[in-house]
Amino acid sequence: MPLRRRRSHYEQLIEFERGRVIGLREGGFYFRDIDLAGMYPLCMIVGCGGQGMVQPQEDRVPGGLVALLRGKTAAYDVQLCRIVLRLLQKFELQRPVACIPLTPRHCRLRRQWCQARAQWRAEWRSVVFNDESRFCLGTSDGRVLIRRRPGERLQPNCLRTRHTGPTPGVMVWGAISYDSRSTLVVIPNTLNANLYVSLVIQPVVLPFMSSIKGGIFQQDNARPHTAAVSQRALQGVDILPWPARSPDLSPIEHVWDIIGRQLQHHPLPAQTVPVLTAQVQQAWNSIPQSDIRHLYDTMHARLQACIQNSGGYTGY
Repeated sequence: MPLRRRRSHYEQLIEFERGRVIGLREGGFYFRDIDLAGMYPLCMIVGCGGQGMVQPQEDRVPGGLVALLRGKTAAYDVQLCRIVLRLLQKFELQRPVACIPLTPRHCRLRRQWCQARAQWRAEWRSVVFNDESRFCLGTSDGRVLIRRRPGERLQPNCLRTRHTGPTPGVMVWGAISYDSRSTLVVIPNTLNANLYVSLVIQPVVLPFMSSIKGGIFQQDNARPHTAAVSQRALQGVDILPWPARSPDLSPIEHVWDIIGRQLQHHPLPAQTVPVLTAQVQQAWNSIPQSDIRHLYDTMHARLQACIQNSGGYTGY
């Protein structure tokens, strides 16, 4: 477009509109971004504000992306991808948080549970949190993302292998308190109520709870935990009722995450289940008790977040 004609177009904008376009340009938006957003036509704003910005090399769409979008309106889609990428970087937007689906009933029960304990502070230090977790062989466990250029899809360093059958791994049970933690119990088979009683409750839970004055035992609503044989074995132990689908309210979930990250960054990733078991045990023992205390100190904030979100997700 000749310079004279282009200038005659953007001179149709009033001073306020030109200032708005210049502000958007200085904020990192390109003329086509503004056009696609429907604010002003491209022909009216090109050249507004002086010399245009040159796209940095990393912001240019690689040629391979055009092939990926083949069959679509390429000009629009490529530009849209460019806009989305730039906005993600500009506003530091991230992936969605993985969470368990909640129904209105779940939210109501979670909110009621939190409201009943909203004033708890020091009381949380008497609660023993426990749960099971499974750790699998391999370094990723879903945490590693592979970035690749077009044409590198089958390069060895761009591949992530997966098992075709059940992934080998180890299931463990553990409990934490404000000042200590239990021994880590390896669950050799699928956990059922009888195994839970014989491997966990009788040899570990009962002695551990007797060592904590006024201790309250928390457990979720998994079937082995709520079975009649398990309830009989826990007679005499003060049990904290627990709302369904509420792992975000339990600090031990963060302990499992700490262990998972230690395994992910281990200099010698486990290749066998016995080695993996030893590494999980080592990671469990190496967590500073101060870190566990810090997780306990977040309980009040967790409950407040749940109440403010009407029983929804807390962000923990």
